[in-house]
Amino acid sequence: MEFLELGKTGEKIPVIGMGTWKLSKDGISALKTGISLGSNFIDTAEMYQTEKFVAEILKENRDEVFIATKVSPHHLRYDDVIKACNNSLNALGIKTIDLYQIHWPNPSIPISETIKAMEKLVSEGKIRYIGVSNFSIKELKEAQEAMRSGEIVSNQIEYSVTERDPESSGMSAYCLSEKITIIAYSPLGSGSVLSISNKKIYGKLNEIGSKYGKSAAQVALNWLISKRNITAIPKANTPDHMAENIAASGWKLKPEDISEINSFL
Repeated sequence: MEFLELGKTGEKIPVIGMGTWKLSKDGISALKTGISLGSNFIDTAEMYQTEKFVAEILKENRDEVFIATKVSPHHLRYDDVIKACNNSLNALGIKTIDLYQIHWPNPSIPISETIKAMEKLVSEGKIRYIGVSNFSIKELKEAQEAMRSGEIVSNQIEYSVTERDPESSGMSAYCLSEKITIIAYSPLGSGSVLSISNKKIYGKLNEIGSKYGKSAAQVALNWLISKRNITAIPKANTPDHMAENIAASGWKLKPEDISEINSFL
């Protein structure tokens, strides 16, 4: 497994983490497989209602796992952030969340109020690092300006071979320049990258993968992590699927294959 630095923290996280949106209880065995194969980064959220499943993993592997969760956009008032964090800590069965993220921006609540609560949680040792999710460059800058201590270390956004908004919007370049890690969710387009509706793209990914002995999914994931400053968090409900995801790391696409994938859209 390859690792990259989270923001400017010095903390190393794997380039392939584990998402838990729509994870079923059966997915617990998949998470265990991921940890055994070197992926110690699990991402969840109070909105996902999967923290209880992740808690099963943390009972045995807390010291090994870097755990990230998120506060709902409906809970961004100061007191609500504190309460939501305490609820997540209880659901996960832990004392400290490694990365606590604002799941979506809420224009009706001042970001300064939310950040103040997040920084309070850091000072109390309930969270270690502060991140955001689904923030535009403008919203990210506002969050950065609201910080009084510490920094925004990550922005979790949708990014895949078929979802290139981070490139066209300038988000990729901005986060790289600010050393804010991009956490790519739906890195396989929630499965659409591998669907019949994307037959041309899927066929080309398969063709490229055949040169490396890799699947289309592994090629799509490797394309993402070949970029600087990005970790991908695909979800897997079975150990075999998890193992396939993890095996997307540890090798590199050739520049010409990356260029070909870049030209898909």
